[in-house]
Amino acid sequence: MTASATAAPGGLLERHGPFIDRGLRWAYVVVLVTFVVLRPVPAGDAHAYWAVDLADPYGRPVATQDAFTYPPPAAIAFSILGRLPFEVFEAGWTLLIGLALLWLTGPFALAFLVIPVVASDLYLGNIHLILAAAIVGSLRWPALWAVALLTKSTVGVGLLWYVARGEWRRLAVALGATSVLVAASWLVAPGLWPAWIDYVLGTGLAPDVGRAFWIPLPLLLRLPAGAALVVWGARTNRAWTLPAGAMLALPVLWLVGLAMLCGAFAVSRWGPRRSLAPSR
Repeated sequence: MTASATAAPGGLLERHGPFIDRGLRWAYVVVLVTFVVLRPVPAGDAHAYWAVDLADPYGRPVATQDAFTYPPPAAIAFSILGRLPFEVFEAGWTLLIGLALLWLTGPFALAFLVIPVVASDLYLGNIHLILAAAIVGSLRWPALWAVALLTKSTVGVGLLWYVARGEWRRLAVALGATSVLVAASWLVAPGLWPAWIDYVLGTGLAPDVGRAFWIPLPLLLRLPAGAALVVWGARTNRAWTLPAGAMLALPVLWLVGLAMLCGAFAVSRWGPRRSLAPSR
């Protein structure tokens, strides 16, 4: 066998790799759009977001139908989107989640769609894949932390990434963007913040939601574990620890919350080295 023949398979893969990459991405988009069009029943979490009533957004206990648990800026945003017909909102929301998965996993998106927790997060319309995308994106655009802090606030332990690396400007951007949205929501509906705080305090750190669909590890254990993982990763340039540590710090670690590990795959796969450089 000649040297040129031996090198041929590698050469073919190198030449056709971009074509295969694009083909897999478009195949995923076709599957995603088909799913959106043919979805048989409404998604539970998507409906809860759409059905937010600003007059009483926190009136339903955790894990009950249409329960809403996110801070007031999210409640205000979803109440505006709730003016759309539900079918339109659900289609757009599902596409957004699906595109977040594509951005995180690239040509592997179809393979990830086979993983039950990932498929369930997409089907239910929950926010974990969007959180993962926002946290990965925050390595380059720190203002995206506002998405995480103003939905599942405890994942904010990920901000320790900036602290451990001395990236104070990025930390200021993340907190500044969040503060602007908090202030705006206070001006629009000041009564929502006391209502949300009462709701969180009444829910507690270990809500009684049953053990079928969540991992019953108390937040008091997971929060410091997630913080330690993020700090260790920040000091050793292991960016996968950021979405993984944030996942550990979820208020309730639903099984579908494991979908946030798609973020760990993303930074492990394409390693945003430019984003990991200390800010100037």
